[in-house]
Formats: sequence, C-alpha cells, structure tokens
Amino acid sequence: MKLQYKIGTIAVALLAMTTSCDMHDPFEDIMEVGQALPTVSWELSGTVANAGDSVAFLGKYYTDPDHLVDHSEVWALVSQTESGEATLKLSAVLAYTKTFGSSDTIRANQCIAKYPHSKAEWDGYEYILNAKFPTSQTLKALSWGNTSNWEGDKFNSYFPANFQQEFVETVIGYLTTDAYYTDLRYVYVNYAFSPEQFAGAAAKHSELDAAVLESMVLEESGDKSDAWYTNTEKVVARYYKTIDSEGNTVYNEVGLDYENPDVNLYDVYESSAWVFCRYDDDQGKILTTVRPEYMPYFKDLISLIPFQDWVYNSAEKQYAVSYSREYKMGVTFKVVDTVGNVGYTTDVMEVSLN
Repeated sequence: MKLQYKIGTIAVALLAMTTSCDMHDPFEDIMEVGQALPTVSWELSGTVANAGDSVAFLGKYYTDPDHLVDHSEVWALVSQTESGEATLKLSAVLAYTKTFGSSDTIRANQCIAKYPHSKAEWDGYEYILNAKFPTSQTLKALSWGNTSNWEGDKFNSYFPANFQQEFVETVIGYLTTDAYYTDLRYVYVNYAFSPEQFAGAAAKHSELDAAVLESMVLEESGDKSDAWYTNTEKVVARYYKTIDSEGNTVYNEVGLDYENPDVNLYDVYESSAWVFCRYDDDQGKILTTVRPEYMPYFKDLISLIPFQDWVYNSAEKQYAVSYSREYKMGVTFKVVDTVGNVGYTTDVMEVSLN
C-alpha cells in the first residue's frame, strides 16, 4: 500500500499535540522522520456556493494496518478580492477611468469542520466519506454602483480614502492642457456653475481683467456657448514665434499693420478674450487654446466641481462608479490517525462564494 511520509525533526512536540480543530495548523513541524501518514484525496461537488450554504464533498483515505484513523477535518483560509472604478462623464472627448483593486487573506487557515472516522465507509480499497462543510453567511459577495442617487457613505466605505482627490486632480490636469481645450470648453458650457463659484475663482485672480471675468458669469449653457466663441472668418491680429531662454515657444501678437521682414507672421482670429485662436504653420491648421494668463482661473473654477458631478452620466441619469467584493475559500481535507499523524490533500481547491 502506497504511503506518504512526512519529514520532521521535533519529535517531542507529539506529547503536546491534540487532535482538536485549532486556529493554526499544528502538524507542519511536529512529525518524526519515517512516520506513516494517511493517504488522502477528495472531490468537491462544486467550486461555487452561496455564502451560508454547505458544500458537499467526497473524501477518500487509507493508512497502513499498524495505524488507526481517528477523525478527518476540513481546513480553510478565506481571501477577499475588491475592485472598483469610476469613469469621467463630464467631458466631450477625454475618456478617463480610474480603478483600484486588492486581494488579501482575511482569515488564516483554520479548521471549519471535523468528522469522526465512524462516518466513513470501507469500499474494499479505501475509506469513503460523504459529507459537507459549512460556509459563512458573512462572506456574501457584494456589488454596488451605477446608482441614480449619489450614495456618499457607501462610496466612502468601499473606495480608498484618496480615490476622489486623485481622480479629480488627474482630470483637472488633463483639462488644463492645450490638448483638451474642447473638453475644458465643454465643462464651462455644460456644467451649472453657481454665481458664487464664479466669484470664488475670480477673487483669486485680481491680475485679470475684471470685466472679462464678469462676462463669464452666465448660468444658461446657450449663453455660455455664445460667450466662448471663435470666428475664423475674421482676422484681428498677427503673431510670430520666438524661443525664450528655457526653450519655450513664445507667441508675439502684433497689429495687422505690423511689418518685419525678419519674422514669419501668422493670423490671429476673432474670439473670446480668454481664447487664442490662430493659424499654426507647423501643423498647417487653425489651433485654438486658452490664453496662458487665463488658464489658472479656469483651473480654480473647475476645481470647485465635486467628484460626483464629474462622474454623473446625464444621458443614463446615473453615477458611473462601481464596486465589487468577492470571497474565496481555499480548502484542504485532512485525516488524523490515533497517534496524531496527519495526511492531507496537497492540490489547491477553491470555493467562490456568491
């Protein structure tokens, strides 16, 4: 009969060992060299179960004639997997989704069920145990998100503490670059900024033309769309490029009557005071950006938008956030003989809990 042998060196620990279901496995380090262990295998009825239900299994084991089996056990450790994401919806072009995920062992390997040897039946070759082991109802899988009402308490309990701040900072970082001019304009036109928010941002920028800032304080999207405009049919100025001491391109605007044979002049088109609409010879097309002196103002303005408004899907009328939590049990079948020798399954068996 084929036997497994456990190699160990601490024989005296056998005197202190019991066969009870303890929190931590006592068998790993206390077997003598040459001890005969029960040979063990098993089959699960399934690898998915509802939390709180029992899982049926078929245990199989045998040992040599010189040893008697005392009982068998099922041991389990529990791992938890979390994941969540939020997607920017207050945008025209920019697509951005922030995610997080983690996986941890939340319950150490411990005995969850114990079966007397008398429950097993001999089939002529080995003992057969038809039994079940329990699962915990507290390990029920959780799914939340895409809600029509903002549930801040749930979001805060499910997502990392710095998730909202990092999301908003990343979005603002994108929108305050020239590459996402269209999105910044979209946010200004479509978001319902209050007069107090406009005033709060303007108060930080006394260096800017107060009349221009006041002209931005509009509540209807149609009005704001008219305020933020370009007219490429009308050339209002010229500009030429130079390079400063740090290697940056400088756009030097001049009047229509400016003449200088040493520089190449390009057209500047009519637009809102904070918009720089121009023909760019390097790219061979008209480019539109926010003037650098006004960008800090827009950064402060959009920084007043709360996180939940960035992720609100106005078309679906729900918030584009989702979270899930799942649990798995890593289970092992063990057989203990009357002198404390332990045989166990070495293949990895997992049960996912719904």
